[in-house]
Amino acid sequence: MPRSSTASHWQRTVQVVSLTQIAILVGFNFAFPFIPLLIQDLGVTDPSQLELFSGLAIGMGGIVMALASPLWGMLADRFGAKTMFVRAVGAGSIALALQAAVANVWQLIAARMLQGALAGTNTAGAMLVAAIAPKERTGWAIGLMNAAIQVGNLIGPVLGGIVILVIGVRGSFLVGALLLAACTVAIVALVEDAPITASPPVRAGVGGGLRDLMAPFAWPGLRGVMIVGSLIQIAYSGTVPLIAIYVQDLHRPEWLSEEVAIGLAFAVSALAAAVAMPILGGIADRHDSRRLLVVSLVVIAVGLVPQALVPDALVFLFFRLFIGVGLAGMTSAIAVLTRAGAPDGAEGRAFGALAAAQNLGWGFGPIIGSAVAAVIGIPGLYLAGAVGTLIVVVPAALSKSWFVPAEGAAEPSLLRVSEPAELP
Repeated sequence: MPRSSTASHWQRTVQVVSLTQIAILVGFNFAFPFIPLLIQDLGVTDPSQLELFSGLAIGMGGIVMALASPLWGMLADRFGAKTMFVRAVGAGSIALALQAAVANVWQLIAARMLQGALAGTNTAGAMLVAAIAPKERTGWAIGLMNAAIQVGNLIGPVLGGIVILVIGVRGSFLVGALLLAACTVAIVALVEDAPITASPPVRAGVGGGLRDLMAPFAWPGLRGVMIVGSLIQIAYSGTVPLIAIYVQDLHRPEWLSEEVAIGLAFAVSALAAAVAMPILGGIADRHDSRRLLVVSLVVIAVGLVPQALVPDALVFLFFRLFIGVGLAGMTSAIAVLTRAGAPDGAEGRAFGALAAAQNLGWGFGPIIGSAVAAVIGIPGLYLAGAVGTLIVVVPAALSKSWFVPAEGAAEPSLLRVSEPAELP
């Protein structure tokens, strides 16, 4: 089917993928926010060790995902984005089931690394949506999908907290695995694949395959999104794994249990992001995405500072709303800038390279954050995250030549179709 298929066709596909992502993220969020609780269940109770192992369990999965993402992106361009989407969701189901069955913290880390290597559902969905949507509607399409993801992020942690109260933390992981298995079947039956268009030429042999795999990192139009995407993930993700530990120490009203408070800490930012993403995605399509990126980074920094200073869980939850809005703008801007910097037929490799950069930051961020928290405490970590986010604003604001403008993105001026196969 040619790329010029009817609007109803590509919009219907985007809507189906988006609805599926809601269920996928609900499944993952039955587990992810509660990893520190599972580590406590495995017998790790010393606060410093708990912080360290929480960072490792989350961070090592991100590092492995960073290494695997370019490969999945290249395979999406060659064999279809739907195939990669099915692979990611099915592998996520298996990984969650394994995490429900672990006997010690090292097995948990190994299962998280397996999830990082084989899953990556957000990136796989973005590859499919970016490939099937018209270039000038990329921000809206990926914004809709990311809004759905945030709805899953909103519902999942709250339901997960309730499920843990009923059947325990391991049971919550297993329920998440079953939900992802059902999503895998639904994707096979309902989701249409994007057309495989003529992509830039690839090289023969193992050496040529490796050069083709690494080619997106040399594309001038992707330089900015990969650098900024990696740095902001380091600054922000360092604060995420310890939310469950931090909330335990905040004052809470009697009606707010620890498990539900942890779920709400993730859910309120997801709520703000879900509301903001379709709006900000449209703004990213129509205006300078780089400006939206800069403003969003500032909003994230502003939201992190008070979280380090508040003694009350309810006030902490309020400032999580700012994080959600900032993440919505940042995600929408980076998606449009990535699509603008990718030649036609190479969208999978572009988003795979972006995922590698972001997951590298997501991998090292929690490890660095855990180490920082062990030295200066979790409140100090939030302040450090705010400072790190503001530092990222500098290259995002000043390095205009690192980005292909979203306006006129259908004909990116910094790239030629012959360039991606070449490394300097």
